Amino acid sequence: MNQHHKNGWTSEHLLRPQGTNLYAAQQRERLRQMANEVQALLHEYKSALENIRFEGDKPMEAKVRAFRATRPMAALEKHLRDAVNAAGKIDASYNRFYVELPVKREARAKAKALQKANKAGTQNAQGIQAVNTAANLHGISAGLAENPNGNGAGTPQDQATATFLDFLKEA
Repeated sequence: MNQHHKNGWTSEHLLRPQGTNLYAAQQRERLRQMANEVQALLHEYKSALENIRFEGDKPMEAKVRAFRATRPMAALEKHLRDAVNAAGKIDASYNRFYVELPVKREARAKAKALQKANKAGTQNAQGIQAVNTAANLHGISAGLAENPNGNGAGTPQDQATATFLDFLKEA
């Protein structure tokens, strides 16, 4: 570690809880103060330049000249404001990529595992249901008759297979 890091921010500081938030807040305040100072100086400087007139100036020429001369300072102020906004995104970016991402991936993995389990369960359930449906159709087509006890719990083996002609004879 060199002398600069001993007294200032390091990546170790940023990796601590709320480290990026604190750093971003400090930088935003520092950059905002700089931008405010540049803005105040810019307005004062521009006003002073507008009051300087040269012989032969046309109307508004002093204002245009002052505007053109102060453009670099205005650009500096704009860039400082942009830097304030960029510093505000430091913590949000860190949170999105290093705090929230593992949580989202874990949730996505759980959802995928659940979906896979549901799909496997549905396939098994459909297979069982298909067998049950086939047995039900077989029982219905065979026309379950009452067993000798008279409780209506007969099986297809208890009686002969009914045909369509038998159905017509009964009708």
